[in-house]
Amino acid sequence: MYPRSNTNKKNYKRLTVITISVLFAIFVGIGILLTTMAPHTLLASGSSSSLGIDNIKCEVIEHLNFHIHAHLDIFINGKPYIVPSQIGIIPNKCLYWMHTHDDTGVIHIESPENRNFTLGQFFDIWNEKFNNTQIFDNIVSNSKNNTLSVYVNGNKASSVDYRDIKLNSHDEIAIVYGKPPDTIPSSYHFPKGL
Repeated sequence: MYPRSNTNKKNYKRLTVITISVLFAIFVGIGILLTTMAPHTLLASGSSSSLGIDNIKCEVIEHLNFHIHAHLDIFINGKPYIVPSQIGIIPNKCLYWMHTHDDTGVIHIESPENRNFTLGQFFDIWNEKFNNTQIFDNIVSNSKNNTLSVYVNGNKASSVDYRDIKLNSHDEIAIVYGKPPDTIPSSYHFPKGL
């Protein structure tokens, strides 16, 4: 064996220093990228469990352990009220186990645990008023024109707290305030796969 020349030693040291510098720069760049470009992702993954309404969490992933869909129709004085998209979804942060993706009225329930979810919980996530005497700003009175009813699969719910109505797979829920529509829906045609 021949002893290494000073030139080879210098090149080896230079290459080692360059490699370490490049690796350090990559790690620093990744750290900066993670903290500046996507702070919401870090926050959501670290603290999403603290975001909860009625013991329903807002998390960064959709769970499929318990995955069902129900449909909600709302009628105010005979006219359909649009159930908006993105209820229960905080963009770029998290989504609640109960949420809507579009304005069709389909409620998605995607939970890590098999349990009951209720109409009242959905309204709490929506941050809208709903109980046996009120929906939104519409309040029940003694007048025939200011009544509130809830139908589950076409059957009128009676002697029940409307907020406690359970949402089961493929249920059609119709909330009617004031003048009813010509027809109370008893079912909903869910798209294939829902």
